[in-house]
Amino acid sequence: MVLPPLGLAAPAICGVPFDTNATSSDGFCWDATTFGGFNYPVNKHRDFVASENWWGERLQYIDKDGQDKLGKDNPGNHVIGEEELVYSTRQFSNKYELVSDLELNAGTTPAELGGMFYYKLAWFGKPYIAIENDARQLANIVISQGSSDKKELKAGETWDLGKGYSLTVNQVDVEGNKVWFSLSKNGEELESGIVEADGTVENQTFTATADFGDGKDQLYFITYVDSVFVSSFYSFAVFKYTWLIDKDDILIIENGDEYQGFEVKEASEDMIVLKNSKSITLNLDKDKKNYFTDSWYFQTSDEGKGSTSPAGYIIFPAKELSNPGNYTLRGVPVDTNESSPDDFCWNSTTFGGFVYPVNKHKDFVASENWWGERLQYIEKDGQGELGKNNPGNHVIGEEELVYSTRQFSNKYELVSDLGLSASTTPAELGGMFYYKLSWFGKQYVTIENDATQLANLIISQNSSDKKTLKAGDTWDLGKGHSLVVNQVDVEGNKVWFSLFKNAEELESGIVEADGTVENQTFTATADFGDGKDQLYFVTYVDSVFVSATDSVAVFKYTWLIDRDNTMIIENGDEYQGFEVKETSKDGIVLKNSKSITLNLDKDIKNYFTDSWYFQTSDEGKGSTSSSGYIIYPATDVVIEDKNATDPADNNTLTGENNVTDKVSGSNESENISPDYRGASPSEIAFAGSEDNNNHPAKETGEESPIKLPGFGIISGIMGITVSWALRKGK
Repeated sequence: MVLPPLGLAAPAICGVPFDTNATSSDGFCWDATTFGGFNYPVNKHRDFVASENWWGERLQYIDKDGQDKLGKDNPGNHVIGEEELVYSTRQFSNKYELVSDLELNAGTTPAELGGMFYYKLAWFGKPYIAIENDARQLANIVISQGSSDKKELKAGETWDLGKGYSLTVNQVDVEGNKVWFSLSKNGEELESGIVEADGTVENQTFTATADFGDGKDQLYFITYVDSVFVSSFYSFAVFKYTWLIDKDDILIIENGDEYQGFEVKEASEDMIVLKNSKSITLNLDKDKKNYFTDSWYFQTSDEGKGSTSPAGYIIFPAKELSNPGNYTLRGVPVDTNESSPDDFCWNSTTFGGFVYPVNKHKDFVASENWWGERLQYIEKDGQGELGKNNPGNHVIGEEELVYSTRQFSNKYELVSDLGLSASTTPAELGGMFYYKLSWFGKQYVTIENDATQLANLIISQNSSDKKTLKAGDTWDLGKGHSLVVNQVDVEGNKVWFSLFKNAEELESGIVEADGTVENQTFTATADFGDGKDQLYFVTYVDSVFVSATDSVAVFKYTWLIDRDNTMIIENGDEYQGFEVKETSKDGIVLKNSKSITLNLDKDIKNYFTDSWYFQTSDEGKGSTSSSGYIIYPATDVVIEDKNATDPADNNTLTGENNVTDKVSGSNESENISPDYRGASPSEIAFAGSEDNNNHPAKETGEESPIKLPGFGIISGIMGITVSWALRKGK
């Protein structure tokens, strides 16, 4: 189960970030390849990203009056004026799966289909069917079987299609190759038919029409009886290419309509254009979400965290993954027809599987001495290289896929939020900074600031987070660690607390909230990794006060790493199909141990680690060459319903397939297209979910020595001594 770290919001899918210092006003534009909130059928890549007559969705800033526009001419401006944020969507054609898989043409396609094609419109991230090929009339897709999908049903069985629709097999006649079935909704029969599997497409195809939207006799259901056969016990019928839309839930779009803060400005058969009804003032804080629809928002860095100007900032659209389901985080697609070998490179801004702290954007994307992760194709011998010189090649040779990661510095939240300097930072912290390393999409703390020694970060409270505890309360920090408040002395502004792991006390201390950072800060060290007396715990007692019923203490800036579960990385180590080739204090380089042959099929995942894979289009679906294709890295994540006992529904869509929509209504859906990137707002990376990290891929297998608590005497004497100290004060 994927959950956010303690104190953080849910993961999100995000668009490619732009720097207001470096981007012109017309550069703030996201399409289906650069924002995962949009629907992206990979086999239609060329038409979705074409400069003219593009299909699908666009979100774009368009300045109205030349005053206070976004971008490098005024990098500090953070106001998007009324009607300056434009959402556009154009319908796109799709072959019926029956037509495509059976390779039918206009002459062999059953007349009941009304043609070889139907049209979809992506509407706020979800694909709908355009009724009568009109973008202004939309219907939900209930089910669309892929070419490899089939459903076997015996007499008496019912197939739940979704949204109350079901298909029931009434009788199977094997000798006559016939099946009699009925389509129902909420128990009421809508259609009934007998289909003969005689080898002719016309006879094996069943269709149903009805009056809905603004049209008469509109197609809403197709199925195809592939075969009828006898098993050891039953007679079966096999159904394929089933396609069903919800004729009873239609969205009609008209000029002047309001949708989630946007007003429809243009509505035609081919395209819908909406603009923001009110101006949007962006809060330049990496922890704040600037919503411009019910579920989409702009995430920014803090002010001044762009590349150059002290007023510039980073901005991108995002959507929180708050609904249970399976989601795909993908990288920016690359077209083998148009790309040179060195273009097959993804960093933290172009692949959602990587960690991306937005306030460190400049250092993460710099051309030299960059921080964070890179995945890159590096050709070895000039033979069979990927790219435009050989667009059909789909083999990545041994050691040609390179994963690199470099550590990056982080200020302790205590230091940052209190504005401490090197001289005012408590000496026990060992400095103002610690270091992290992103390792296969997850953040670790580097022990002794050494990238080859990693520990899990269990908790790191943000500046706005605080934990209020009264005497006797226990705070579950994660991974078996807990903090227990033993006693609170309001008169003396003191609190006595203990740190435990799995019920064993590790540390105990008395902290006085006297207004001095040194006294209010508590730290703990131990021997672990290859080091001695390494810092592993920090907390800060912000205040001690009396509530209506109890005396309480407030803890802030708590920081804890798992000292008992460390990972040491050495040259020659193997990790998920990669071998460590270079190790240093600053970074690690790995290369694939075996060659990777890509299966060029939009529905196939080509795994190159346990969880990361390359998704491609079908062969020939690049921009020009008949053998070129689209490729991008991806990873799947699961958001489970914490209130449900059953597993979450599988709501991942790959390519152009769609599954049953789990949410009623026209605008909200679990039916999300492949997502571009995942993030938790404070670190802007789904992989930064530190409170719920798995154990490292490699462990030392040794228990580190445990430092004895500072008050390590028998509990009775400890209680008397501390009680006396709390009463006495200073």
